[in-house]
Amino acid sequence: MPTISRFYGIVVFINYRDHAPPHFHARYGAQEVTIEIQTGTVTGKMSRRALNMLFDWLDLHRDELMDNWNRARNGEPLQEIPPLLQELAMFLHVNQVQYLSDYKLRLTFNDGLVMDVDLKDELLGPVFEPLKDVHFFQQVAVNSETNTIEWPNGADFAPEFLRELGHELILA
Repeated sequence: MPTISRFYGIVVFINYRDHAPPHFHARYGAQEVTIEIQTGTVTGKMSRRALNMLFDWLDLHRDELMDNWNRARNGEPLQEIPPLLQELAMFLHVNQVQYLSDYKLRLTFNDGLVMDVDLKDELLGPVFEPLKDVHFFQQVAVNSETNTIEWPNGADFAPEFLRELGHELILA
């Protein structure tokens, strides 16, 4: 397996004389995908976080990947490609929260994205029961230690879950 890069547990490789279209393979634990170099089309399954890192890396190294693809097709040695830098693969954090109405919040993430989320249908289980009281729900704050939203009873939501649930705002 001609490995061309490794980062955060992800191993990236291109096989010699592989089938078209130009693509690379990536493994993360037991998960494996192929990603087309030009389109970013994914075949296989991998965690969203790992895929997002791969897409960031692909955007940075598309030309080098195409060069390696051509080398592999011609049976030439492949060139190693630098890993994704830590500052580009940052963990997702919630930096700010603003109560809007009912069970709706406006969140600002550490990458600058601003999203509105409606948590009305997500308040399931005993820890979330107190949040059904809108006055208690309004006590939401960002916990600076966990970098996500939290209520006084310790209930919280993962930033990745909030991101998937939210609707992006286009701010002028």
